[in-house]
Amino acid sequence: MDTVIIKIYGPRKFQITNTSLFLPELTRREFSQLSPTEKQSTRLYLRHFFLKPPYYDGYLPKVDIFEVLSKSRDAVQYILRAEFSVPKLLYRNSLQEVSEQDLEKVISAFKKALGGVGIVIEGDAIANARLSAVSVCKNVLLPRNIRMQEALTELQRVDISKVVDVTLKEEKNGGRWLHIYSGTVERVFYDKVADAMRPKVKRKDKGQINHERAVIERYRLQNREVFRYEYRVKKAQTVMREVNTALGREPKTFVAFKDIFTPNLCKTLILKSWHGLIQRPENQLALLGPKDDLALLLHILSQAKKLGGDAHSMNRALISYGLARAIRDHGAKEAKRAIFSVWNSDHSERLTRKIEASAELVRGLPYSNTIALIDTAFERFELIDLALLEKGV
Repeated sequence: MDTVIIKIYGPRKFQITNTSLFLPELTRREFSQLSPTEKQSTRLYLRHFFLKPPYYDGYLPKVDIFEVLSKSRDAVQYILRAEFSVPKLLYRNSLQEVSEQDLEKVISAFKKALGGVGIVIEGDAIANARLSAVSVCKNVLLPRNIRMQEALTELQRVDISKVVDVTLKEEKNGGRWLHIYSGTVERVFYDKVADAMRPKVKRKDKGQINHERAVIERYRLQNREVFRYEYRVKKAQTVMREVNTALGREPKTFVAFKDIFTPNLCKTLILKSWHGLIQRPENQLALLGPKDDLALLLHILSQAKKLGGDAHSMNRALISYGLARAIRDHGAKEAKRAIFSVWNSDHSERLTRKIEASAELVRGLPYSNTIALIDTAFERFELIDLALLEKGV
């Protein structure tokens, strides 16, 4: 896992011993002290306080305090919202990955960090805090014959739906990020080493970059590429749906911070989101392996013949071959765009059925070498720690 947002509902679960570190300075009020307008307010919160310590030597979660009306609307409640990178809290870098056995370490580090700025929280309150956003992630150390640029170029060719945006961002220093946006979830792919080596001015976490670079230099990763996949779940309702589905629980079950440390949960979320991308019929075609056109034709013909040796099967096979080549060579979204620039897109379901038929006939053919390597790494889900980096894998 990487970045999480947790919420702790006060006032008894946390104490602020230095209110002057907040902007504006944190002050508490009783319901009787509210104005008539505030007592009738329908806003999400009445007041918002930002933690802004003058200096902190270490990684510090981003902390906000919200003053809100209680559900009964007859009392004032205070909510602590904390956003932090779990591996950076533990290790001050996110090349190292956090284990499912690290919950107590994380809680201890969180208590220590917030205690250093006058916020006292018990461990149970942290473990049982509401998980309102989470990014699960996986780093893959690419072998030298597989380039990050190849992986991003191939993944840029996928399509999910009309409401999903696939965007490739390029930095001036040559870094590239692929974002696949879909409302409350986001898939992000980039080179973790290149990201760490970017100029500090482009980093949100400027204070931690030296620690990340020190790890890169110590383990001689400057000339290596680390493929990083982040699956970002950005809304509490989506977190509940995704986590509870993975855990086999009722969809509206409360999701606590400690739940994300459930064995195999992060792997399940990564694989579900990854397979939901690459196993879509159009993306199976877009990510097909080596471009041997004759082998592709023979495979499709032989598969079609198994389903029936008549002329209809042959026509289906030839249509499937043409679609498979068009999508493999030009990408799923670009091929669809070209088709609908000539034919009426109102009948897109016909194209969808033909793409599904084509994907069925290419079943058994491998993904490209790059995608296959990443897929295997995700299935293995080997923890990247200092021992693994020491081996130079």
